[in-house]
Amino acid sequence: MLFKRINYFILVLTLILQVGCNSKSEPLPKSNLSDGLPNSGWFDNDFSSEQILLSDVRHALTAQKDLQEIPELNFGFDPAISHIAITLFQDGQKSIRWISKRDTVLKTINRIVYKLSAHARFKDFDVANSDKCRIMLEVITEEQPLNISDLRATALDGRRFEPGITGFRLRYNGQSHFYMPTDAVVKSHLSIRHALNHITKRIGIAKETNKISKRIKKLLSLDIEWFSIYSVAFVTHGNEVIPLYRGYPYPMTFSSDRIREMAKKSVDWVYENMRDDGRFLYYYDGVKDTIIDHAHPTRTIENNYYNILRHSGGVITLLRMFEMTGDDKYLKAADKALEFLVSTIRKHEYAGQDACYVFYNEKAKLGGSGIGLAALLRYRQLTNDSKYDKYIHGLANHLLSRVTDDGEMIGYYIHPAFNNGNPIVSPTEDEKKALFSFYYPGEALMGLALYDQQMDLTAQKRDQVRSMSKKALDFLVDIRPIKYADLFQPLPSDGWLMQAIEEWAEVDEFRKKEYLDFVFNDAKQMISHMYNKDNSLYKDYKGTFFYNYGDHGYIDGARAEGLIAAYYLAKKVGREDLAEYFLENCKTVAESLMYSYNSEESTYMHKYPEKAIGTFRFKFTRHWVRVDTSQHTVCFFVRLLFVL
Repeated sequence: MLFKRINYFILVLTLILQVGCNSKSEPLPKSNLSDGLPNSGWFDNDFSSEQILLSDVRHALTAQKDLQEIPELNFGFDPAISHIAITLFQDGQKSIRWISKRDTVLKTINRIVYKLSAHARFKDFDVANSDKCRIMLEVITEEQPLNISDLRATALDGRRFEPGITGFRLRYNGQSHFYMPTDAVVKSHLSIRHALNHITKRIGIAKETNKISKRIKKLLSLDIEWFSIYSVAFVTHGNEVIPLYRGYPYPMTFSSDRIREMAKKSVDWVYENMRDDGRFLYYYDGVKDTIIDHAHPTRTIENNYYNILRHSGGVITLLRMFEMTGDDKYLKAADKALEFLVSTIRKHEYAGQDACYVFYNEKAKLGGSGIGLAALLRYRQLTNDSKYDKYIHGLANHLLSRVTDDGEMIGYYIHPAFNNGNPIVSPTEDEKKALFSFYYPGEALMGLALYDQQMDLTAQKRDQVRSMSKKALDFLVDIRPIKYADLFQPLPSDGWLMQAIEEWAEVDEFRKKEYLDFVFNDAKQMISHMYNKDNSLYKDYKGTFFYNYGDHGYIDGARAEGLIAAYYLAKKVGREDLAEYFLENCKTVAESLMYSYNSEESTYMHKYPEKAIGTFRFKFTRHWVRVDTSQHTVCFFVRLLFVL
């Protein structure tokens, strides 16, 4: 007991110091990194001249004739550096591009038109049809010598590689080769390694070995003159021309209507891609046109990877959209998905009562049963249908069985690497740490909070649920930060626990200061590790997160759910000052998430754009989408819409 009190005192002191430091609100230093734009008000321009130019380019390509004149454009042209690239995109076709530089824009464009028209695959493009063939224009605006050995992913100066912003020109054997800034977006690249490996393919090194590390080592050993380049870019959409930033349409219009449209289209994508057995389309990569998850590349279509936690998250997403629209199709789809969920449930006994757990991929995860319970209860809440009650009670009993004497919730009940794949009943301290998860206890406590709210329980059962949940919360808030201090990062990640505490706050006895402070402090800490208008490295970084300042911005719907939970909790307990602060930051996060949305305008680089429209990407320039990227973002958007 004395040990616990000492540890608790240390934790409280740490939090006081942490909040004290954060409360200074001193803005982080804003860098002077270039993004290639001619000026800060670049996107305020009228781009009708660029629209005329690209229309003229389309006509010239169709007629295979030179342009006769060029309108006055919004970007400068420096004949010493301003290479121009024109790329053609069309559904089902591999894009074709030509890059050139002459002493005027007119001569450069005409050279490109001639070379594209002569391309062996030019005939495969219906260039005359602006609804089928999209044209991208990219112009180099800056070029600086680069010591490639100094290139860094997080530098705050000219050594930085920023995907979608930074490109390269290299002189090798008397010839220029290019990695244009938009190549990161078009090729789905995120890192220096991706970019350099792509360059090895362009200059022939990749043929020598399949090992990327060896390719890059060889590349860096060659006598190459390197330059960093930056650009401005435009892409056609029908008869319009869209200015691009990091290869995507910019700026984004922030409005309730736009958020609602994105949320609905995203859930419609989830709905339309459901399988007959109730599972969702788990993963899609629009650039590669594959549903094989990048994390499980050796899987086949028949044995493709699927995640049961994210399945339950998909159910909750459908229910959120039903809540917003009242459209029964979402409710019916959620029911269908729940039927698949309950098909994975296995039974055991706990304290003389029936208990059950979700078992999938040879594992029984605490979070799988927790979020599964939450999904079943969200369905029951909206329908008052009791058909899943036996599973609801069984899952709740299982979650209670995973609370140890000191309140720790064990991350797995079955794991093939532990106890010979048998139930893990009495794990050692080392095993507990190996089975640790930041997310699973919050998911479990969310399920138990909804169970307490919605089910008609005996007084004895309700006392058990509440006392065990308090014990688990005390561990998570008071003991976990000390016991597992080495696992914590400066950017909090426990959005599920923030939501669980918000739900439990419906019960007065759960409005303990320690629980509330956990949510509020984590929200403040997230905000302190969020790029904002004063410290963003790039225009589209505002609302993204970082572990360390200078990191590539993390787009994160899961943390956004934690922030919106902090807002609702602050409102619930009468902290209007905090609620307003959290809401303003939620709006900022929403803007960043909007840039990860795959729209008709933004998916020009996809092989079949219509397959991805309505999804949300993991990253700015990576084209991986998963059912949970829609889940977290949509659930956040819906809750935000209720208060906008």
